[in-house]
Amino acid sequence: MLILELEKRTDTKHCITVIDNGGTKLCVYEAEDFRWLTFGDTVIQGVMSVSRPELLLSPVSQAFLMCFLQAKPHYSLLNLGLGTGAIERAFQYLCDKQLIDLSAMKSIELSPTVTECVKRFFHLPPSDIDIADALSYINTVTQQYDVILLDFCFDNAEDDFLLQGDFLKQASNVLSESGELLFNYCPYSEAALVELLKLLKRDFISVTVVEFYDLKNIVIKASKTPSRAFKQEEFESHPVTKAVTTGKGMGIRKIYQF
Repeated sequence: MLILELEKRTDTKHCITVIDNGGTKLCVYEAEDFRWLTFGDTVIQGVMSVSRPELLLSPVSQAFLMCFLQAKPHYSLLNLGLGTGAIERAFQYLCDKQLIDLSAMKSIELSPTVTECVKRFFHLPPSDIDIADALSYINTVTQQYDVILLDFCFDNAEDDFLLQGDFLKQASNVLSESGELLFNYCPYSEAALVELLKLLKRDFISVTVVEFYDLKNIVIKASKTPSRAFKQEEFESHPVTKAVTTGKGMGIRKIYQF
């Protein structure tokens, strides 16, 4: 798995820059065709192909392409969390190739230091980015979006804001009538996952869960309208998917629909 291989190279030999700005420490590494980011530890926040920046190299990011299986003339998208700009690079590439039409794409990032780092080292295309806390921002949104993406990850109930407050209900309110919420989730307990699915079914009509071979994380897609059966072969051969993935398989183990 790419991430595991790059973790072995997350050392001073492959570090190309360190940014330390008032408690926010970022380290950028590069080896062969890959460039990646950490917050000063060995946990990789995102990876980019230097020769093909548009590629989605993470199975989680690749699974987010599910939002384009429900064909629409155009999409408006809210990305809560910039990461290393993988979504922004890939989706802009898809627009340039006329495979999708984005009427709007806004990204929310808490750290201005991260934003500047991504602009400098990760080929961030011209983007509509607000510096804000995603959880607070969702309560201020007045525009409706077709897709909301969320790539946070937590491994305990204390940090799991999806089970707290009204985030899911507010996300549903922000989405259009046929909108979809897609997010990365680490099922730290069976009880938490069951509770999350119950909450999702409160505000959404259908839920799709994607399980991977090499990750404990899962990707969940919650839709406000009924979703047709998800076929992995169709997804992997879709023109959008083929354009921004390597074609080496997406590591999907199983798909569940509720």
